[in-house]
Amino acid sequence: MRKILEISCSGLENGGVQHVIMNIVSNLKNDFQFDIIVFSEGPDFFDKQFLKWGGKIFRIPNKRRVFGLDIDAYFRGPRIFFNTYKILKRNGPYDVIHCHNYFESFFCLLAARMVGVKTRIVHSHNDATFIKFSIIQKIYQKILRKLILRNATNFIGCSKKACDYLFGCNCNAITVYNGIDLEEFKKNNSKDYIPNNKIHLLHVGNFSKQKNQMFLVDVIKELKNKKIDFELILIGGGNNEYRENVIRKIKENNLNNNVKLLPSNSDISEAMNNADLFLFPSNYEGLGIVLVEAQATGLHCLVSKTIPPEACLGNLEFIEELNARRWSEAICNIVKNGQKRISVDMNRYDIKEIAQTYKRLYTKNG
Repeated sequence: MRKILEISCSGLENGGVQHVIMNIVSNLKNDFQFDIIVFSEGPDFFDKQFLKWGGKIFRIPNKRRVFGLDIDAYFRGPRIFFNTYKILKRNGPYDVIHCHNYFESFFCLLAARMVGVKTRIVHSHNDATFIKFSIIQKIYQKILRKLILRNATNFIGCSKKACDYLFGCNCNAITVYNGIDLEEFKKNNSKDYIPNNKIHLLHVGNFSKQKNQMFLVDVIKELKNKKIDFELILIGGGNNEYRENVIRKIKENNLNNNVKLLPSNSDISEAMNNADLFLFPSNYEGLGIVLVEAQATGLHCLVSKTIPPEACLGNLEFIEELNARRWSEAICNIVKNGQKRISVDMNRYDIKEIAQTYKRLYTKNG
């Protein structure tokens, strides 16, 4: 049986990239032996499930700050390289390495190339062109991009923009959509939103500047000022400091009775079936797999312009500006006119079909 080494971007927490990895392993665990490298001390959300499927979890935890200084920033790349090299030598031979850790993929790809791993895949999950990087960061990324192109054999991304961001526009990369289990999400609650009723709003995403939950507080503040009857449910884990800032802002604006915060292990499909409208104001995004899940339930979604066009299956409404008044007006329009649930064609996001693409990649040089 061919051996695959997946490289996470952090740990095996309940996040978008981790869902992609777990979907791959879940659908191909009978065809390949999967192990994974993570960058956390653990335990993480998916650890037990991954181990249950017979895989090994190797940890290269992030180093803590020393006297408040991020010393690891200067040694992280070589540390990832040497640890990956040791894992490959001691537990291999591996036939495939599949890197999900963005620019740091280079250090894992180089280690894999040195020990003779034939198929070296790098996978882009985000388009971060909207982030303002320093000159030094841009130079560092440019160097790593060139090194990735020299050391990988296959380049894939969840959208065209995600591919262009990590590999550059001239790379021969392919787009592989982030698949979902359609059986789980097609249990569509056909209940449409009735005009002028209490509207149930939903957002799913780890608390972070990327997902932009602070902006959502500004939006619902506008709704309250407009005397709209609403409830907002926020589901996600993520950055504890950012989460606390969001909670503080909710309290400062007397919105506690309008907001519910649920953990990341909540039943997402049930929450989507019970919601009237999905909100997703990301500052940047590779695809936004939760948008695919939301549309699978027929749920209408208000999204920022950073969402790539591949994510739109017919239930996305793009709002050009991250302006709280504009977003609140869009919600008020739905409150006034109602909103039907719309069934859309989900076939291109069927994980069973997409898994076969990965199977072909993993056996390409077999």
